[in-house]
Amino acid sequence: MHDLPQVATRAELRRAELATLASHEPSLSDLFRFMAEAELRFESLRMRIVDRRVGVDGDETETTEIWLRHPGMAKVVSSRDAGGRDFDVWVTDGETVRTYDARIEVATVRRLPAPPVGSTDERLPNFARTYLPVTRLPSETLADTFVHPHGFCHNVLATGTLRQVGTALLVGDREAIVLRCDHPRTSHVLTDRPDHWLEVAVDRQTGLILVLAEHVDGRITRSGEVVNLALDEPIAEQSFLIHISADTKTLY
Repeated sequence: MHDLPQVATRAELRRAELATLASHEPSLSDLFRFMAEAELRFESLRMRIVDRRVGVDGDETETTEIWLRHPGMAKVVSSRDAGGRDFDVWVTDGETVRTYDARIEVATVRRLPAPPVGSTDERLPNFARTYLPVTRLPSETLADTFVHPHGFCHNVLATGTLRQVGTALLVGDREAIVLRCDHPRTSHVLTDRPDHWLEVAVDRQTGLILVLAEHVDGRITRSGEVVNLALDEPIAEQSFLIHISADTKTLY
């Protein structure tokens, strides 16, 4: 087994342009810039997200555990049955992605997908440039949205009527800016309606998203909330391993 990469210091990472939010009620452009650089304000992260959804079969709850250490090291475990076998694991070392689905006992190994050639060119305007995180997380998941809010700001929040509605103390008494986004554009037809709005809580210290709740017709249809957050604490190398049995089928 190869040695895992060492932890990067903040001096070795890209520097955040906005170290702090100067205003108590920042402009939306400043807030978006601050959120886009969230991952540059820590070297390691432990986060637990509880995602509650209202579906046709009743209420569903999914818990996501995230371990992240710059540069490139990340592990995400999503479980839907406490103490059971309904969970999956996603692990990367910055080059390779390994996954394991406990329900069907199948593992995969593949390289991280590369962005389209030229899409990360810094000469492109922000709206046209693909943001490449220091440490990747599985795309189109709450883990990626909460830790890397850049795309969410531009593709979702910026498409609706957005305003700051207050502040709140959330996990660990962290001060969060609470936003309301009315009727953002969405590709999901069922929620493309005028009574659809989002509630978003943004950590004032880091720019991470701490709460993302979807409201439709006066009801909360989905609510993701960070219930545990630890920054810049040591993370053992064993945390980034997947332990599977010898008879697990591996696909390449």
